[in-house]
Amino acid sequence: MFRMILGMPRIHKKIKQLHEHGYQVDSFVSLIQNSNDTDTIVYTSRQFQPMAETFSEKFTFVGPTVKTSPAYNEQARKVIYISLGTVLNQNKDFYQNCIKAFAGSDYEIVMSIGEKTDMASLGQIPENFTVENSVNQLSVLQRADLFITHSGMNSVNESLYFGVPMILYPFHSEQKLIAERVAELGAGMRLKGHKARELKEAVDRISRDASYFENAQELAVDFQRLGGAVEAADVVLGKIAESS
Repeated sequence: MFRMILGMPRIHKKIKQLHEHGYQVDSFVSLIQNSNDTDTIVYTSRQFQPMAETFSEKFTFVGPTVKTSPAYNEQARKVIYISLGTVLNQNKDFYQNCIKAFAGSDYEIVMSIGEKTDMASLGQIPENFTVENSVNQLSVLQRADLFITHSGMNSVNESLYFGVPMILYPFHSEQKLIAERVAELGAGMRLKGHKARELKEAVDRISRDASYFENAQELAVDFQRLGGAVEAADVVLGKIAESS
């Protein structure tokens, strides 16, 4: 909020430039909100969207665009996928706690630690762990039974598309909102802390409760029935045809 207040003179300058180019902007707020009279493409489903009943028919929910990849190597053990995304993923303590929590467990762990995390800093990697700086997330999610995630929209979309329940470990406000929605729909649970004991307890709780998997599968059906990028393109072309 403080940075936004300091930036208001620059925002007003930009709004003036928009006016000079014929684009009428009523206020700063109008730049970041939408109206029910504006044709809008939304890359999620109505079921996942909070307060979807307040959205007009001008909103087309096309769901996420997910490309299928060959599934991760089939294993007899259940697979837990761990990733904190591609940006703010330098969290050595978290990764080490994951190793402490699941070393020698009955799970196969696939953990993506980001390009800037030093693999050697994590110490001895247990036999049931595959640790990489980056992985093909879509490939792993097609095989995963559970996803421990930072709750970024892209990761959550892909997890739900493949019906994988989540343990949610958000960092920022928008990630917290996404995590709350996933938890509200019963497809995952918020992580209370990132100590080894808390990680293990969260996995045990989800593993014992089939409803998390069932709710994630329900959302997967919802996401997969939508048209993604193809439907979005059809909407845009349709609007162009209407106006020509």
